[in-house]
Amino acid sequence: MTDLYLYLDWILLLILSLAFCQQLFSKKFGFFGITSIISLAIYIALHSYKTGISIFVFLLFVGGVSLIALEMFIPGGIVGTVGVITLVYAIIYVNESTYNIAFIIIISFMLSVALFLFNRKVLNKKLNFLNQLVLNDAISTEDGYVASESRSDLVGSTMMSYTDLRPAGVAVLNEEKFDVVTDGDFIEKGNKIEVVRVEGMRIVVRKI
Repeated sequence: MTDLYLYLDWILLLILSLAFCQQLFSKKFGFFGITSIISLAIYIALHSYKTGISIFVFLLFVGGVSLIALEMFIPGGIVGTVGVITLVYAIIYVNESTYNIAFIIIISFMLSVALFLFNRKVLNKKLNFLNQLVLNDAISTEDGYVASESRSDLVGSTMMSYTDLRPAGVAVLNEEKFDVVTDGDFIEKGNKIEVVRVEGMRIVVRKI
């Protein structure tokens, strides 16, 4: 019976990690995202059945998934990171064999990294799902949006963040919208920002 659980651990966690990786390259949350959540849910349920149902593990699972989902609406990356750490802790906590599960997690992570690099380097895929989290406001010329041409004249100008800058986003100046980016800081929409430099088509800003 122990061997069966070990085999299932390998299958479920490999599916979880690889499906989660593929979700990053999908435009919308769909098959791969659902597959990863179902795999994690089955894993938690199996070990909860084996060791006894734990409210603490259930809360870890729900809390971790909720935090990752919340990252779509709260900029910064901290919430999503805490959610991932919470889920990893739940995976280890619910399993009686800490050594085996730690080894499986490491191998799953390495394979997901390999899949990630294959998608990026070989297939030249973009991180569509993450890009939508970074910039999810639809913008168009009709809305007053203008492309980020080289605009050195903007240096020193004060803009208003039109979207959350995570760190890329859109800022508005005199009813014109510009693609902007920070030096890594996360700025919520509605804040005053200053253009500190222009690097080609890249407009770099900071919060005032």
